Amino acid sequence: MTFSTLDDAVVLSALATLTSMIMIGLGFLYRPGPATLLWSSMFVLVTLSAYATVIAGAASIHLLGDAAAGAAMGAPALVWSGLRADRGVRSYAWVGPVQGAISAAVYVGTDSTGIHSLVFSLVYFASTIWAALSVRELMLRPERGGGRLLPLTLASALLPTIGIASLVVSSVTWYMTPASPVLPDLKALGQILYLTCAIVTLLSLARMPWAVGVAERRDVFTLTAVERLRRAEEADETGWSLVAVSLDDPEALRIAGGDSAFRSIFARFEADVYAAFPVEADIGADGADGFLVLLSRPDAVVRDCIRNLLERVSTVTDDQPLAVEFSASVGWTDVRTSGYELGALRDAAHAAMERARAAGGHRWDRAEPVAQTGSKPR
Repeated sequence: MTFSTLDDAVVLSALATLTSMIMIGLGFLYRPGPATLLWSSMFVLVTLSAYATVIAGAASIHLLGDAAAGAAMGAPALVWSGLRADRGVRSYAWVGPVQGAISAAVYVGTDSTGIHSLVFSLVYFASTIWAALSVRELMLRPERGGGRLLPLTLASALLPTIGIASLVVSSVTWYMTPASPVLPDLKALGQILYLTCAIVTLLSLARMPWAVGVAERRDVFTLTAVERLRRAEEADETGWSLVAVSLDDPEALRIAGGDSAFRSIFARFEADVYAAFPVEADIGADGADGFLVLLSRPDAVVRDCIRNLLERVSTVTDDQPLAVEFSASVGWTDVRTSGYELGALRDAAHAAMERARAAGGHRWDRAEPVAQTGSKPR
């Protein structure tokens, strides 16, 4: 970046250092993978560029400052690549480094020419194209650019506007001494805003990649389940059961296979849950790694559904991302044991599921005075 004062570079270097530490410590180390690596690289790149700019300004080394400003132009592309990697598609991770290297070379190469300011505006505008593409990536996610994605969505949409304004002004005044302080200030402000918004959104994606989708499905399930149970209680229907299911060792699977592999594993687990229970059962997300199933069926049918699920989960297929046998734990309760209140049913099902997991996993346990515990260990 180009800064009108050394203070701007100092502020950016402090912010970039803080955001780099946060993303690496709380993002990449928490969930190592291509996406968090690319996002962490972006923050590190901006940090190094800001420190180089501070040194260049203090020592009057113009070429170092130009190289640092050009290298930072690869930052938006790294964010875009990380968003693609997080979506499970080809990331084009090389785009960011190439963008930064070309921008630095071109900006340094025109240091003593009359088009120096115009060239910077050109490379700056080129870098903001990746911010615009990031908006598209954010809109492709379940949140459609809103919610926790909103800060980065707005910041990514703002950068191209700044880039266009800079390019227009520089094109008009390219033959004059580029002394306008407004655009450098605006660019520095844009970079600070972008870093702040990026850490808010990207850290949330790094730590809770499915949080919004899970929350939406959980809310829909809750409303439906509460209404069904209310009507069941009024009609004195006692055949309703709530089943809680969850993958065993989800964090170990995520670390072993990476984020993309875990997405595939969880997608198969979700398909197994839907296939194992009747089509009229209500199924909702339960945290990031499990599901709740509400159904009205005789005990023998529910038991068969659970056993079917465990068999499906443990079946090894040729196309699964990890050549291991997956497992799940299941907790089962009913309205005769826990009442018609959804919260009480959920707590009882969770407690039964935890007992099944503590017993070795890949089995089921029922919330009854005399527990009926499945015997299908791994």
